[in-house]
Amino acid sequence: MGGPASLLFHRTDRAGDVAGQREESSSLESLVDRGAAVDPRRLAAWVLGGPPNGAAETPYVGIDVEHVASPSASRHRRLASPSLADAPAFLRRALVDAVDVALAGVRRVAVATGGGLDSAVLLGLATEWARRTGGSAFAVSLDFGGPGDDRPHLAALERHLGCEVIRVRPEEAAPRMALLGTGADAAPIPFASMPMEVELCARARAHGADRVLSGAGGDELFGGSPHALADLALRGHPLRAVRAAGRLTGFGRPRSPAWSWVARPLLGRFLPTPVRAWRARRGDRNAAPSWAGPVARSFADEACRLSIAARQRPPRTGRERLAATRGDPHRRFLAWGRHQEEQASRVDCWDPYLDLDLAAAVTSLRQDYLLFGDRWRGLLRAAVRDLLPDSLRERTDKARFEPALQRFTEAAGGLRALLPLASARALASLGLVEPEPFGAAFERFASAPDDGLAWVALWPVLAAEAFLRGRQP
Repeated sequence: MGGPASLLFHRTDRAGDVAGQREESSSLESLVDRGAAVDPRRLAAWVLGGPPNGAAETPYVGIDVEHVASPSASRHRRLASPSLADAPAFLRRALVDAVDVALAGVRRVAVATGGGLDSAVLLGLATEWARRTGGSAFAVSLDFGGPGDDRPHLAALERHLGCEVIRVRPEEAAPRMALLGTGADAAPIPFASMPMEVELCARARAHGADRVLSGAGGDELFGGSPHALADLALRGHPLRAVRAAGRLTGFGRPRSPAWSWVARPLLGRFLPTPVRAWRARRGDRNAAPSWAGPVARSFADEACRLSIAARQRPPRTGRERLAATRGDPHRRFLAWGRHQEEQASRVDCWDPYLDLDLAAAVTSLRQDYLLFGDRWRGLLRAAVRDLLPDSLRERTDKARFEPALQRFTEAAGGLRALLPLASARALASLGLVEPEPFGAAFERFASAPDDGLAWVALWPVLAAEAFLRGRQP
């Protein structure tokens, strides 16, 4: 199994290290079965629902992971940045190349999409690939309603592309709740939607898919930042930057866009490094949740220091942006999630937006180009103008996932069935969770299951607790 950011696990012990030998596997479970102790400090990443502080860290003592960019021949070449007028065609070619790489050797592909922009682009490109190559492409979708309902957009996409869509109700994933206790490939499942996504992948395999594509990483790659307008001003176009700030849509609008998006970030570049570090520390205050134990707090403090250090000198050039993308901890986190879904569903899974050649193309562009047409994701929308129905291509909202999570958990017994895990006794014994504050937080969550932040913050603790109990003899 592979992907644009695959994981390769290594196990060493003192004797093996001295001899220059180590065990190597694409499966973490195969190395853990040989005997491995959980490292509480490393496990803190899974408890807090984020990437490890070290790129090579797994939850275990003596087992590390290497993030392998594939295909191995990928050159991550520097590309000459096109003009603004040519940027949509430039991005379209890069997208086609990334999907062609992802589908090399594949005859039938499924794309996991509900009707969001990123995944819909992949389905459109996969459909074009199928017509060119004689392969076949279809969609597999989680079927649920709620705020930002994806279903009308998926129906429009289905009509526009003439493709097959396999719809899966959240309740159908209820048996996958077992992953809470077993984990996936010897690690806790870090987000609540993973059991449903595993069911989608398994359903795709049952319908003949050789590979499943998903749109993970699209937000980070294509979203752009309003602060890029400061670069435009710095290149000698301050009036153009101010006008663009006034027209820019899709971002939370500040009281004075010209000040917040042009002048302030421009002035910030000239702040002394100690001042920038002080401002970053203020922003990272109280990063650890109230229920975090001493080990988790120590981990969170280290994560804050690493984050501050990374922000000391933001990337300015295309080369620097590509290096930052390649080393981005969130990118590693996405790769972990894809690997776990792949292992649990037993079907090849790829995230084309994690392809570093695609990242090289995007980071070679002037970053204000991503705001093409003075809007959020403007360049991506322009690049796929003929590929998607306008109603989907122009949408600015996203579906809220809480209704699907509630339906899934209710079918699996409800949040109250998870109450025994809220004592967090196994995690408390490792210094990772304070039981009383966490129990109070869980009670608030169980009474308000539509709180999206609670799903993000509390599910990883429940998953890590269930995982540790499941691995106890």
